[in-house]
Amino acid sequence: MANSKVQYTADGSTQSFAVTFPFISRSHVSVEVDGSAATFTWNNDSQITIASPTLSGSEVVLIVRSTSQSTRLVDYVDGSNLTETDLDLDSKQAFYMAQESLDELTLLDDAAVATSAHILVGNGTTFTNVAVSGDVTITNGGAVTIANTAVETAMIANDAINGTKIADDAIDSEHYTDGSIDTAHIADLNVTTGKIANDAITGAKIELFDDSYAATNGHILVADGTDFDNVAMSGDVTISNTGVTSIATGVIGNTDINGSAAIDASKIHNGNVSNAEFAYLDGVTSSIQTQLNSISAGAVSTVQDDVFAIQDDGDNTKQITFQASGITSGATRTITMPDSNVTLGTPNDNTVSLAKLAGGTDGNLITYDTSGDPAHVATGNSGQILTSNGAGAAPTFQAATGATNGFAIAMAVAL
Repeated sequence: MANSKVQYTADGSTQSFAVTFPFISRSHVSVEVDGSAATFTWNNDSQITIASPTLSGSEVVLIVRSTSQSTRLVDYVDGSNLTETDLDLDSKQAFYMAQESLDELTLLDDAAVATSAHILVGNGTTFTNVAVSGDVTITNGGAVTIANTAVETAMIANDAINGTKIADDAIDSEHYTDGSIDTAHIADLNVTTGKIANDAITGAKIELFDDSYAATNGHILVADGTDFDNVAMSGDVTISNTGVTSIATGVIGNTDINGSAAIDASKIHNGNVSNAEFAYLDGVTSSIQTQLNSISAGAVSTVQDDVFAIQDDGDNTKQITFQASGITSGATRTITMPDSNVTLGTPNDNTVSLAKLAGGTDGNLITYDTSGDPAHVATGNSGQILTSNGAGAAPTFQAATGATNGFAIAMAVAL
């Protein structure tokens, strides 16, 4: 068991370890992790915490005491008083140094002997003497000999063998490493098409192609001023891997349309307005609505009755339309308004005066025909009386039969 060191295998769960040996000064204690010095702090005189490195597990942690060997901790002076503390410190220094030396000696196997040409090799616990064998051997004078055929390719440093170490004409093509022939070692004009394997040339081998050139699905080759690279077509237009292009929705602006494109009216809005109707706008120089609002009497000569309507200013679903289909072809009928306000519709009761009746023949009477329409009873002669002709016939004036003139007059007044 060691007296001046202690070894642990880290498990990754802690950075703190116990110091199991005594020491004179904390400065005499050091810590190694996997053979390299570590930084640590003292928790107390029996425990340290490693600050660096952080332990993940399986690292070998070695805590070692190394008591000062170059400087004595107690210097005796003639005539001075010897105290127990000084004597203990002096003896501890010697005692700890002896322990540390013995701990080092324990690394040598007890069976180790100085056999000729042997060397000391550690086995994880101690050093023991073994013969050197394998690729090299050693003499007791320290001379090392490499065995014949022991040197393998991996053992030779890159570029370590130059032309002076190779016999003339000693290397043929079967000894060339694949890919070892560079451009400088190929004579000009000696690589023919037959020497190039199918699909062997990539974009990296073609100067005009970017080194990262690849046949990415749907990409195209576009130059960037130096070489061509495969890029995706984006923006206003995209393309499929069969060459079908698609213009994105909403990307065509006014400046994109050629002035002579002659776009059909069916392509505008819902297509309800025809090319002929759009042609009517030719020559319009200002707002059409403003022009309509400013139309004055006499400015419109002809308007078709199926496109003209008068709307109510409060409810545009209330309209007045005109229909001229009943007029004789070639004829013009005039509606003349009187110099007064007129309300169209059926007259109210007791509103038609004699002045509003049409003129007639003196002596005629008004009756109704078989259709119920107004009709005239022709003027009779003096002495005749108005006589009913029954249903289906208008009354007429007839000569009185068996009646006096006074009676006929009375009957006429009664009617």
